[in-house]
Amino acid sequence: MKLLITILFTFSIIIVHSQNYKLIDEKVKNYPHFNQIDDLVEHVNNEFNTDTEKVRAFYIWTAHNVTYDLNTYYSIRPPVLELIFDSESINKSIENQKRKKLAKQVFKHRKALCLGFSSLFSELCLKSNIEVELIEGIIKRTVDNIEKPHYSKNHAWNAVKINEQWKLIDVTFASGFEDRNSGGWVQQFNNFYFFTDPEKLLSSHLPEKPEFQLISEPISTKAFFKLPIYYAKYFESGLELSHYQTGTVYVSKQDDKIHLSFKNKKRNRTIYYKFNNENKLRKLSLTKNNNDVYVAVLKYKSNRSKGLSLYYDGEKILDFKVKKQLKIFQSQ
Repeated sequence: MKLLITILFTFSIIIVHSQNYKLIDEKVKNYPHFNQIDDLVEHVNNEFNTDTEKVRAFYIWTAHNVTYDLNTYYSIRPPVLELIFDSESINKSIENQKRKKLAKQVFKHRKALCLGFSSLFSELCLKSNIEVELIEGIIKRTVDNIEKPHYSKNHAWNAVKINEQWKLIDVTFASGFEDRNSGGWVQQFNNFYFFTDPEKLLSSHLPEKPEFQLISEPISTKAFFKLPIYYAKYFESGLELSHYQTGTVYVSKQDDKIHLSFKNKKRNRTIYYKFNNENKLRKLSLTKNNNDVYVAVLKYKSNRSKGLSLYYDGEKILDFKVKKQLKIFQSQ
């Protein structure tokens, strides 16, 4: 009887926690237009009690009210001159001033690049006395980046400290995505990027500071760039790549075939694939071999295709770089 009560109590906490998020989300989505950052912060602090609730409110508000500025992203911008001083406190003060200024601009215009999203989110948390970090790092944008390590930061996200534990958040990725067909930004909320599991986020986000990988054994930049490009939907697909499957797949010189290997898959989950020069999706067939590995064998029909994408439930889950194996000619 005691065990049953404990189970029911635990289950009720889970339900209440889930319902609280729904209540928070609906309240924040119906907020009036705020002209000042402090007005939003005051509203949130008066309405919610815990740091988790406030962080959730700021996450929802930013993801639903700020649009990614594609025009600025694709425009040619002059390099930014950064002055670095010997004093850490001076550098920190300059960073804080820049963050505050950028946060105000984003709040006013409701448009931003990733640094603007992260700066605004940081400012909202700091004004609520919530410990937050703005994390800069690397993401792989195209299959051309696979196996080509670079050390140039091209993305920013956040970590918040809740109950003495760091939690990862990417408000930019939560807000939507670029439609490559129309060239526009699609405002579509993605909850995957709230308190994301560190190992899952690390599949696509490599922080500049290894300590913000938040795992016991941080991976190297080289190892990160060997991985395929992961998308959030991958973690719903039921697929699990085998540990030796890299982001580059090779076309066999003997039969023009590509082999993919997976550690696990779930039943009743249909996965599709297509090469980047094709329009039609094809069903991915997996066969379990003697080593308990699921293998897919794909026929490579075009020398022009340099990318391979996998899809689940209408969304992309993985991108691979395609390479042809070099033919070795032996002298007679």
